[in-house]
Amino acid sequence: MSNIETKDFLEKYKEELKEKKENFPSKVDIFKNKLKDLKIKSFRVEYSGSGDSGEIDEIFYEPNDLKIKVDVGTWKKFDQQSFEYKETNEPKPLKDFIEDFCYELLEDNHGGWEINEGQSGAIEWDIKDNDLSHNYTTYIEHSESESY
Repeated sequence: MSNIETKDFLEKYKEELKEKKENFPSKVDIFKNKLKDLKIKSFRVEYSGSGDSGEIDEIFYEPNDLKIKVDVGTWKKFDQQSFEYKETNEPKPLKDFIEDFCYELLEDNHGGWEINEGQSGAIEWDIKDNDLSHNYTTYIEHSESESY
């Protein structure tokens, strides 16, 4: 990659990051309003990432016996037979709706959460205070050398 291409790439990347951060508060409001409309009382998502991979480990929500599907318009669903993502308009299961939002939160605000030593944490929301909280630990490798 030439210096000009690298510079253009970096500028475009920085602009995309800035745009994601600026738009994220409205995504959060839309998400929380949808949860309220669906009569969700609370949720908690636990995740972990390191070594170039990461995943959501657990998703809990109240009431936990809901079998709700959420109308989100067009989205990409993973097809287990073809191992590809295919566009669909079918409603998305509540668990997938929450999971997808949390992955967006991580990518938009904590790019690299799954790289090297990684990051782990929990994302929570409840209808009482209507705050979406994200508590996390970022792992950093630290080494030192001494000579005597």
